[in-house]
Amino acid sequence: MENNHLSRRTLWLLLAGIFLISFSLLAFEIALVRVLSVMLFYHYVFIVVSLALLGLGAGGIFVYLFRPKHSHFGSLAPFASLFSLSIPASVIVITRVAHIDNILLNGLLLFVPFFFAGALMAEVFRMFPSLSSRIYGVDLLGAAAGSIGVVLVLNSLGGINTVLTLGVVASIAAMLFALRIVRRNIIRLLLPALSLMMVVGLLGLNLVGSSLLNVPIGISPVKEIHHVLSAQEGEIIETRWSAFGRTDLVAFRNNPQRMEIYVDGTAGSSMYRFDGNFDNPPPAVNRLKTDFPGYVPLLPLQEEERNNALIIGSGGGRDILLALMGGVDEVTAVEVNKDLVDIVDQYAWYNGGIYTDMENVSVYVDEGRSFLQRQKEKYDIIMLSLPITKTSRSLEGYALTENFLFTTDSIDDYLEHLTDEGRLIVVAHNPYEILKLLSVSLTSLKQRGIDNETAMEQIYLVGSGDYPVFVLKKTPFESTEMVLIHQSIHQFGYEPALSYLPTIRQVSDTSHAEGGNFNECAMLDPLLIAVGRGDVSFDDVDRVLKENGLDVNPATDNSPFFYNLKGGIPRPVVLVLWASIGILLLVSLVPLVRWKRRSSYRKAPSKYRSGFNDGLPRFVVLFSMLGIGFMLVEISAIQRFILFLGQPVLSLATLLFSLLVGAGIGSMYSGRVASGKIVKAIAIVSMSIVTVLLVYAFSLPLILEQLLGLELAIRLLVTFVMLAPLGFLMGFPFPLGLRLLKEQAMEQYIPWMWGINGVSSVLGSAMTIVVAISFGFTEALLLGAGGYLVVFFTFQRVQFKRSLAQKGGGDDIQITNTVKATDSIG
Repeated sequence: MENNHLSRRTLWLLLAGIFLISFSLLAFEIALVRVLSVMLFYHYVFIVVSLALLGLGAGGIFVYLFRPKHSHFGSLAPFASLFSLSIPASVIVITRVAHIDNILLNGLLLFVPFFFAGALMAEVFRMFPSLSSRIYGVDLLGAAAGSIGVVLVLNSLGGINTVLTLGVVASIAAMLFALRIVRRNIIRLLLPALSLMMVVGLLGLNLVGSSLLNVPIGISPVKEIHHVLSAQEGEIIETRWSAFGRTDLVAFRNNPQRMEIYVDGTAGSSMYRFDGNFDNPPPAVNRLKTDFPGYVPLLPLQEEERNNALIIGSGGGRDILLALMGGVDEVTAVEVNKDLVDIVDQYAWYNGGIYTDMENVSVYVDEGRSFLQRQKEKYDIIMLSLPITKTSRSLEGYALTENFLFTTDSIDDYLEHLTDEGRLIVVAHNPYEILKLLSVSLTSLKQRGIDNETAMEQIYLVGSGDYPVFVLKKTPFESTEMVLIHQSIHQFGYEPALSYLPTIRQVSDTSHAEGGNFNECAMLDPLLIAVGRGDVSFDDVDRVLKENGLDVNPATDNSPFFYNLKGGIPRPVVLVLWASIGILLLVSLVPLVRWKRRSSYRKAPSKYRSGFNDGLPRFVVLFSMLGIGFMLVEISAIQRFILFLGQPVLSLATLLFSLLVGAGIGSMYSGRVASGKIVKAIAIVSMSIVTVLLVYAFSLPLILEQLLGLELAIRLLVTFVMLAPLGFLMGFPFPLGLRLLKEQAMEQYIPWMWGINGVSSVLGSAMTIVVAISFGFTEALLLGAGGYLVVFFTFQRVQFKRSLAQKGGGDDIQITNTVKATDSIG
């Protein structure tokens, strides 16, 4: 094994190469989620990304099992070169060749670059265990830079070009590794040079050739844009890429009066041809009054109830048109996707300047709920129309697919920001979402001291097979308004049987709804009337719905999975969970058996046996708990900061940067821990992490709520200040564990521990989703604290054994004295 005392030049080449590899690795993971979200449904994105990330652990296991024990610096360049080539190659293959629905094939193809990266890092740590604090610190700092850099590159170059750029960055790292050995063997420079030329050439051709390589869209039938392009003669006329996703503008050959805007092929939003004349709007715009149920709640409003409106998720501007045609004086629109807003601005000539030329319309790029919480103004109308993404926003491809717009906490926010006569209007996709929204609202109102029977007087539903409407008012509805709504439902051909109007009780037959017997009910209307009368409770409704496979348990900010209507844990998450558990057991138990047979522990110096006399199993616990715990903390923390910062992409980048910078500095600082004090340091730091996480779990929501009104720049600074110290502590255990392996003459197991840590990280991401859906993200954060608590007890037991040894006699005293001497030297 190469000497750890490297020359300054060699050390800088090593650390610079590691920085670039880590930069490209994390950036590739984020870019990969963005590319896959265009092609696949987010459940499949989660599976593919999880399979790919298993490559990091597999690379470590490969080095442990098959690589020679005494590696040299020259072995790093080939791994880095293969990593750099496989980044663009894997993505090009899945976008051009692989079948879109073959999840396993896509996952295996993307497994390859992560495998080479995992093998490279495992080789580095095995070669230089004494430098693990510096190496791991630079690794984390490179990843932190990648979390920010990938946002900038995605915003500038798009998906495929970002992937190619990251291949170039990894190729430069390979060249740096090769420079160390070029004088000894110039042939070893050929592969890094070739990889650099190939990736640079691909990037150049793609930039000059107007996206010769691109991400296919509309292939998967689960994407909304698939039907639009294939059956409705749609054509993509403009595409924009950013870290938020791919935004496409679709025009229709047979309908020039309307365009559609899609994000990652889903969440279609209509933009209408409009000349700005509300007195005589074009036919397509005028038909919204009769063909779109979202206009019905605006019809009976009095003049004093139309002063202002807040539209969350304004998209292509349809809801702004509805509000203005409905006589609303001032409209505030909030849209989270800046690319979408820019497209609507650019096509002002088409849409009548709905975002740019209306003096009574103000448009903000922000996350709707976060924007609302920072406002002091009250609104007569808060309107949300079909706000769902069905696309991944998070690092692991699942957690941020939901939003915080439909939770018990959000309903409370809406009510607080409504005027006394104000109302919340939500246009949903189907009646099942309406039922879940009803459940969420009844629960929120009950928390405000309003029973279900009274609450039902503040709610009405406009039934429609396509776009049912939910309306919640701060006060009970008047009978005259309900009569007008009832007339409109019949006039425009909507579905009375799926509607609920609190003051209109006449139904053909309510006998089946009485006494809690819903199974024979043919209509939704009598069921809800029974709830409104107090004949049955909504808990009974919930029970019957569960028996029919529909889960309408209320979503909360702690568990915001509103669209998980089938209940339970989604099958893709369960698959990844059990697969990663099985793989972790396999990679842990098999080498343990080999270690037991070889009795390698007996070869360790006696001075360490006294302090760590159970050997390798403790390291398995350490590195598996670190992988699981870090992911539980990371994903849960991201969720906590979305509302505070305002945007999912910004939350992800800021959180990762803050945690990883802190962890990188912590890792470097861990190098100051004396050799004989490593065990004690791991125990102390682990308990410190547990303490901080416990404080965060119960105080963070209150702290962030108090600071929510600050400017964005200050909120970003607050996020860094709050998370960097936690990252600092979390940066200690991993490099200290590697150093301990070195000092116990067990450095040959370092690649294996890297592999265990990699597999455990995948398990941790799946566990986070399982716990968040079942209980909440606070509980997931606490479970992460539990992982570090396991590390504390594991290493505190060692300290306890040392204390016992100090009280013994004979050989034990001699061993204790040796340990003390070692500590004092440190």
